[in-house]
Amino acid sequence: FIREGKHIRLNGSGRIFMQTVSQMEQMMQNTRLRLEELNGIRHPEVAVRFASASTILPQLLLYLKERNPQIQYRIYQWQKGTDTEVEDISILAGPAGLELSQEDSRKREHYILLEEEVLLALPKDHILNQKKYLNMADLIQEEFICLNEQWELGREISGELKRLLFTPKMTMLVDNPNMMRELLKTGLGIAFVPAVSWRSFAGEEILLRPVEDFRLKRNIYLQTGTAKYLTREQKECIHGIKEFFSNFVLGTL
Repeated sequence: FIREGKHIRLNGSGRIFMQTVSQMEQMMQNTRLRLEELNGIRHPEVAVRFASASTILPQLLLYLKERNPQIQYRIYQWQKGTDTEVEDISILAGPAGLELSQEDSRKREHYILLEEEVLLALPKDHILNQKKYLNMADLIQEEFICLNEQWELGREISGELKRLLFTPKMTMLVDNPNMMRELLKTGLGIAFVPAVSWRSFAGEEILLRPVEDFRLKRNIYLQTGTAKYLTREQKECIHGIKEFFSNFVLGTL
């Protein structure tokens, strides 16, 4: 340790020792799980963190429960579970073409569930719907509802707008995607939203339109940890999530 007044922190030797101890502890946990499965002990609880695609969460959970009714799900959205649980199975979003660091690649596996464009959400009776093509210049006087930058989607959209040197005339800045969708339905403003994972919220009230000079895509991906042994139930959950998104993208759900 290194002492700093009343506090201590790990030195280089301590960090190496801590890393080895953590790996040994994980190996023991993995061995226990494998032995329990070998002896017929089931692990019905599966924790999943949904940091994205919340609009299709009920539909996905219904699909998973019908596929494997014996599994019990613990769902995390607004807050994380324990570090171990969150590392098991997470559904996240990120920019299309995102490259993982070498360290992240060793710790986690990523599987792309879908790639989607970010489109402009307009009320059905909005005057801009009379135009065949839309450009950013058409949006200068429009009031926007924006998701704040605590969210990956908010950061991606904000970054693309800055790249285009476009400052939105903001009427609402929100910290909750559900609130953003409800505000859009009231006609209080327009917004950029994901085209596939958010399409179910639009219904007949909202039209999703491309903007010619706004080009942004994102990925929804499944993340799992590589260090921890996955139980049969967790593997079944992962297979179910992949199946669901394959069918969802094809429009068969």
